[in-house]
Amino acid sequence: MAQNIIHSSKELIARAIAIAGEGRRKTVAVAAAQDTDVIGAVAQAQTEGFLNGILVGDVALIKKLAGENDIDIGSMELVDKKDITEAAHYAARLAADKKADAIMKGFLPTSALLKVVLDKQYGLRGSDTLSHCAVIDIPGYHKMLNFTDGGMVVKPDVDQKYRILENAVMVGRALGLSPVKVAISAATESITDKIAHIISDVEEIRPRAMAELEDVIVEGPLSLDTATSKKAAAFQGIDNPVAGEADIYLVNSIEEANIVVKSLIQFAGAIFCGVIVGAKVPVSLVSRTDTVMNKKASLALACVISDYYTQNHIWE
Repeated sequence: MAQNIIHSSKELIARAIAIAGEGRRKTVAVAAAQDTDVIGAVAQAQTEGFLNGILVGDVALIKKLAGENDIDIGSMELVDKKDITEAAHYAARLAADKKADAIMKGFLPTSALLKVVLDKQYGLRGSDTLSHCAVIDIPGYHKMLNFTDGGMVVKPDVDQKYRILENAVMVGRALGLSPVKVAISAATESITDKIAHIISDVEEIRPRAMAELEDVIVEGPLSLDTATSKKAAAFQGIDNPVAGEADIYLVNSIEEANIVVKSLIQFAGAIFCGVIVGAKVPVSLVSRTDTVMNKKASLALACVISDYYTQNHIWE
């Protein structure tokens, strides 16, 4: 389905609002919703009209936090599940029964939520590898950049890294990208066996992706500056369609993405949209320290991805 390319967090939120305006407003179930910024983000998103929120958790505490912070939750459904594991199970059941289009992590550990999401009784596992996409709106870059994986797979092997790439490309397509431009990360543009992953990335992952995935361009190795700056690429003598234009930066370890993304958020004022993909519903995943804006943008991303799944019959 043709759609406009999403270049920024504002455009992302606008697209989520447009989807709702077209009659496909999404419902998001929040597991363990007793978190002030989570409540605030869902309330803002519902007021702006791009989702319906179901807050699952300690209702007395949710109401207390909302009251103390002047957050209107009157139009949202509240489900009292004080135990965080029970809250996660309830949210997963809503998704399994197609009463929720996405799940959002609230005040509970990521591992606890994902263990429930992957419980066979809910049938929500979509692919072999779940992975995290940190889609970042960075001041100074002309588009959003998806760093993956910085939240799920600690040190991917070759097959896991390819599956991470597949998941990220699907997110790119949900954002309207065509072609999706993928940069394979490295500290150098030289192909060297001194950095072990470069050889497998170039000889195994890149040709496989180019052969199996439609409308995708994969280049690398590319350092972050040559992946995002045509000037830096030209200085290094690099001329390919991804250099200076990367949509996805495919990293080699969880630490690599985590450090870069958090540095961009903390020191450059980047807006962060975090989502776990690979399940049949997107899971909006942010840290407790993320701002309301980051949480709202992450919700918008989950809604846009959910709509892409539905409109393109991805998991049917």
